[in-house]
Amino acid sequence: MTEKEFIQKWVDKIKEELKRFPEDFVNSADFEEVSLPGKVLFLNPPLFGSYQLTDEAGDTFYSTDDMFRAKYVYYANRIKPVSVKIPVDPLKSYETVRDYERYLDGFLKEMEKDFKHTFQKTKGFKIISSQIFSSLNLTRT
Repeated sequence: MTEKEFIQKWVDKIKEELKRFPEDFVNSADFEEVSLPGKVLFLNPPLFGSYQLTDEAGDTFYSTDDMFRAKYVYYANRIKPVSVKIPVDPLKSYETVRDYERYLDGFLKEMEKDFKHTFQKTKGFKIISSQIFSSLNLTRT
């Protein structure tokens, strides 16, 4: 198996099994709605305790002092919606993001095990896993 075939195998597998964020992870009944631009957003490093999501031009579309709310919006923006519902309770945002990140980590662990078994080497996995996640527009911050 070539690395290209390995990448395609995992892209297909994840695409088939991938749950929707936040719908498949959130456990709350009380939400607030946030408008989004419907385009790619970037989660910037914190600046004075504030987390901002910006577009390619650097325009800010969402700002918060809660890292998990920022991640929640960032992950929800994967499919570029025009709005997202965020739990009002910060604990619910945290739990939703935590569960989603554990879910993605599960793919990474399984993928790494398969990579080591297939190629009998450990070098190159980070590049391969990044390519797989990138092709699916997935990120793990």
